[in-house]
Amino acid sequence: MDSTDTLFITGATGQLGAFVLAELLGRLSTEGFEGPILCARRASSSMTQVHMVEDFLALERGTIAKAQNVKWLHCDLSDAHHTKNAIDEYCTKENLPQPSTIIHAAATINVSPSATKGTSNEQLTDEMLLLAEMLGVKHFTHISSIAVMGGTVSLGEEEVIGPEHFHPNRSDAFLSNYALGKIASELRVWAAQAAGLSISIVRPGVILGMGPKANAPQELWARILDGKLPLTTDGSTGVVDVRDVASMVVKAHTQKVEGPLVAVAENVPFYELVEGMGAAIGARKKIKRLNANPWLERMRFLGFLSHMPVVGRFFTPQMRIMLFSRVKYDGASGGAIHPYRPLDQTLNDFGSFLQKAWK
Repeated sequence: MDSTDTLFITGATGQLGAFVLAELLGRLSTEGFEGPILCARRASSSMTQVHMVEDFLALERGTIAKAQNVKWLHCDLSDAHHTKNAIDEYCTKENLPQPSTIIHAAATINVSPSATKGTSNEQLTDEMLLLAEMLGVKHFTHISSIAVMGGTVSLGEEEVIGPEHFHPNRSDAFLSNYALGKIASELRVWAAQAAGLSISIVRPGVILGMGPKANAPQELWARILDGKLPLTTDGSTGVVDVRDVASMVVKAHTQKVEGPLVAVAENVPFYELVEGMGAAIGARKKIKRLNANPWLERMRFLGFLSHMPVVGRFFTPQMRIMLFSRVKYDGASGGAIHPYRPLDQTLNDFGSFLQKAWK
């Protein structure tokens, strides 16, 4: 990829996208991208996340948001034709070459099993792939999720899974709507590759970072700080520092690494993660812990309540999986192109920053 080409990025006002933008500007681990960076944003999008990244990296306000080669484009990503027209008009007006590559980092984040059924991530990916086709881009990088991966062992048993464990035909009954949307999105990208598009796919675990308290990626930090997390479990998940994901995304994109790259630094029990986050952000409330033995069987026994209004969402198969899964994710593929920070460093860096930023 020529560093003077125009790059189009979605999601640059979100947590991951803002750090990807910082990485593209050489503020994290790479030398920086010299060409124009065209950042899609809605007219109503807040720039608070970008400014908080500037603060976190000890940069002057505007260092990222107003960088010379960063261009903000107001457009509606839900309509590829509208976006293409907006790009055409802007590039003509500013005498810029049209984008030759795309980093698609925009997404709706809601991993709760009770999230309403929707296909926003799938539809958005469809539109961005159509945009890629209309622009004739050289490369397309897609941010997926470990939610698309699945193993074969029974719930509660341990298993290590890697990039090859992509099982799009798993039963919908055991998948959250978020997972279904991300699976459908990734399938679209693989189909585009089969049709000739050069792609990279990165599958991050639970991304630990920082941002405005009201934003979805910071929900866990906020609930821990405010004492509103009622319980934790001895299930586990894979976690990763947002800075490391951003570096992997940019390196995969510029080097055209197909992947899929699994971005998981550590697999950690929920209770350890919550305790570490609480200590880092200065929370004092002790959180009740539910162990799989005996609570997994109790929730299975009460599964008939899943069809009840209001409380039913707490007794679904998806909820049991979210709380008590012990699947471990092999993040070596991501670590091969960028080293991971230790979890303690991640928690301390972001926790101490948020203590001050959220006052």
